[in-house]
Amino acid sequence: MEKKPYTPFNNKNKNLKKNNNSNNNNTTGFDYPSEKEKCKDFLNFFKCTDNGSETGNGFEKYVEMMKEITQKKRKNFDIELDDVYNFNKDPVFVESIENNTTTYLRLFTYALDELIPPPDLSSIRSAMDFNHNNNNNNNNNNNNNNNNNNNNNNDFDKNKEDQKFYQNSDMVLDLLASQRIQRKKILQEQNKLDPDSNEFDFPQEIIRRFELHFIPRKEKPIIPIRLIKSEQIGRLVTFSGVVTRVTDVKPLVVISLYTCDICGAEIFQEITSREFMPLFQCKSKQCTEGGKQAGNLTLQTRGSKFVKFQEIKVQEIANQVPIGHTPRSIKVYIRGELTRIASPGDIITMSGIFLPTPYTGHKAIKAGLLADTYIEAMQIIQHKKTYEQLDLSEEMLKRIHDESQNENIYEKLAMSLAPEIYGHLDVKKALLLMMVGGESKHMKDGMNIRGDINVCLMGDPGIAKSQLLKHIAKVAPRGIYTSGKGSSGVGLTAAVIKDSMTGEFVLEGGSLVLADMGICCIDEFDKMEDSDRTAIHEVMEQQTISIAKAGITTTLNARTSILAAANPAYGRYNFDRSPDENFRLPHSLLSRFDLLFLMVDKADMDNDRLLSEHVTYVHMHSKPPQLSFEPFDSEFIRAYVSQARKIIPPVPKDLTNYIVDSYITLRKQDSETKTPFTYTTARTLLGILRLSQAFARLKFSQQVSQEDVEESMRLMFVSKQSIRFKNEKKTPQNPSSIIYTLIKDHCALNNVKKVSIQDIKQKVFSSGFTEQHLYDCLNLYKSVLNTNSNFISLI
Repeated sequence: MEKKPYTPFNNKNKNLKKNNNSNNNNTTGFDYPSEKEKCKDFLNFFKCTDNGSETGNGFEKYVEMMKEITQKKRKNFDIELDDVYNFNKDPVFVESIENNTTTYLRLFTYALDELIPPPDLSSIRSAMDFNHNNNNNNNNNNNNNNNNNNNNNNDFDKNKEDQKFYQNSDMVLDLLASQRIQRKKILQEQNKLDPDSNEFDFPQEIIRRFELHFIPRKEKPIIPIRLIKSEQIGRLVTFSGVVTRVTDVKPLVVISLYTCDICGAEIFQEITSREFMPLFQCKSKQCTEGGKQAGNLTLQTRGSKFVKFQEIKVQEIANQVPIGHTPRSIKVYIRGELTRIASPGDIITMSGIFLPTPYTGHKAIKAGLLADTYIEAMQIIQHKKTYEQLDLSEEMLKRIHDESQNENIYEKLAMSLAPEIYGHLDVKKALLLMMVGGESKHMKDGMNIRGDINVCLMGDPGIAKSQLLKHIAKVAPRGIYTSGKGSSGVGLTAAVIKDSMTGEFVLEGGSLVLADMGICCIDEFDKMEDSDRTAIHEVMEQQTISIAKAGITTTLNARTSILAAANPAYGRYNFDRSPDENFRLPHSLLSRFDLLFLMVDKADMDNDRLLSEHVTYVHMHSKPPQLSFEPFDSEFIRAYVSQARKIIPPVPKDLTNYIVDSYITLRKQDSETKTPFTYTTARTLLGILRLSQAFARLKFSQQVSQEDVEESMRLMFVSKQSIRFKNEKKTPQNPSSIIYTLIKDHCALNNVKKVSIQDIKQKVFSSGFTEQHLYDCLNLYKSVLNTNSNFISLI
């Protein structure tokens, strides 16, 4: 027998429900009518001020929300449990909602059904007629001379408005419900229909235009996914995790409408589960009276109601997983306006109802009495948003503006990155520029030039490479940390798996896809298999992942910066071997890194003492030593970088020749070196431009200056400085002595006594020195160097 839906238009069903509820009260002890009245009182009489506290003189928060739903300005109806508690200070009522969330979700829904008026046919049509009249008047005023054409235009516009009206599924369902209400009222006035007849009744879900959600209390603790157990069934739980998989948004049928082929009756079927059996035979009075043969039913999708449905999988955050355990994951069902909020790689805090669901099909035979579980989503809060999604307060914006005026903001931000790690200031500067990045270029013919900066840290063990990677992964809005030995090519790019819902093959993104618009940190880069490492080549330059697996041929976006850490081929850098033998990485991969830092652990008494003092201080006090300023926290760095990325500084035309000369100088130095550290290619020139633009962004400059180019050249030189000298003791030299040696060597190589200042500047900048160092050298060696406006001469 088909279950009759609850409707506010059937008085007999109302009374019957009340009687049933009163009978249930004697056995279960749960008074449904009184609880429902509590819900109605809260919705009608709760008042709050602008700051959210409940007062007697505030505005009626939920009454205003109901008005917006009636006017179709709102769909989400979020009830905050803090408001429920502040209404009557009744903790028992709030705890009942938290422990029996599904029941109270239904009670609040019934209360809203009675408080929100049903759709009226006149109000629905008035909107259409108003638009038609406006269009007709406009056409009549503009085309008084062409009456025939005017009438045709009016008919055409009216048909166009009708088509637009009927394309709105909510309007169609409202129109269908209002017609049935009006038809029933007319027949009852004419005494042609019994007052207790349910012939024209329909499910209340047809005209329900709101989505009800409970927002948990603010002091409610966030529990790990592995602690959500069977005692939480039916309760409102709040947990956090990483979104690892997201399905497409698909329509889910809630109410299906059938029409009879013989009598034309309309029959509704409420669907409360993921699977249902359609109706085939009509059960109306016209078909069942007199022994007639029942007509066949035809499903009408136009009158059925569908909601948006999406399934996601949430996995435990790494710091919540106990040592030696694998991370747990849980399925989440999302409906309506909550869909499309979360994407793979997002860290979210979610509130929902923990519910069981039986297995179906062949799985039910194997499962027996076991049931699967899922979360019915109520609220989704997204953490670590992308730079474009960050909402900054006025106070934060003012603080960013004030700090940007400081001349030392570059050094301060760099030193604020992992202050527990001693030294490596230039490495931290490079990582800061990597977070800012350059501008991605999109050509008209479809070619793209990446703006993301790739950095590789190669060095001896024990110099905090992994700690730097983990810190950057935490600071970046979308940072993914992975280890090379435990990562395969499929785990980095994408895997083809079978969808549990549809049985189709779908793509599940790997680490590089999850880090889209962020940073992917790959540790132990040298220990990856060659076949797995080649999967990164396309990502590092084209920033896409091409897939051709299991009949799926597509291209995924992987607009991410790669931060890799690796050890030399022999564990430690061997100065007796060439750089190629120490790296043992293909040049096609090394050339894709804009900066390749080689960090060699050399014994030095002064540095070793400072390092040991720093490490022991951090170990004793669990904080870094006091700096000359207060280090910025991760939130400020993230906010500052987000504001810097909004600036797009162009490269001025007068700076082009300087950049070209700098690149030519680098190429010439490589040709003069027997065993170059790395080969300078056109990618190096693009790297100079990206680093220069990132430095200009960091200073909030509106265009790239020569200082920015000099800083990018200096970083490129400093990255290779640690292996420029053999592992032997050398007398330390100051910058002036080194620059004087550069001038002498240049003159001896070209067999000249006079050299252009511009040429020497190129060599000085490419060697990691500044223009001030050059002037100090000329001042110190003025007895042997003669300087005029354009040339330097040896005396």
